[in-house]
Amino acid sequence: MANELPQITPLEKNQKAPYSGILYNPAAVAESIAQREALIQQHQLNLDILEESLKAQCDLSLQNLQSDLSACNDRYDQMVLIKDTQIKNLQDLALERPNDHSIWWLAGGIVLGVVATVGITYAVNK
Repeated sequence: MANELPQITPLEKNQKAPYSGILYNPAAVAESIAQREALIQQHQLNLDILEESLKAQCDLSLQNLQSDLSACNDRYDQMVLIKDTQIKNLQDLALERPNDHSIWWLAGGIVLGVVATVGITYAVNK
């Protein structure tokens, strides 16, 4: 039966069938076609529902990823702001109290010069 091609032969009442098989009246053929079309529509509806469900899942995943990215960017911006503020504060602190010890160097040089002069003078006089 797998090698046989489908055959459709209209028959009139009391006419002999050209081959053996199942005879459908027009109402049965219409019902068979309607059932086939209904199945096609049902499968199409199922595909549409599945497509909408998958699209909703993808949209949700995309929104979650965008939210995560936004949160990471906000954290990064806050860390950069904190770092910049800390650098500015340290720069201000360093400029506020510079390491200028020139007065101490002058005083140390004078004291060393006086001590060296006294020491040399004492050594020469002895």
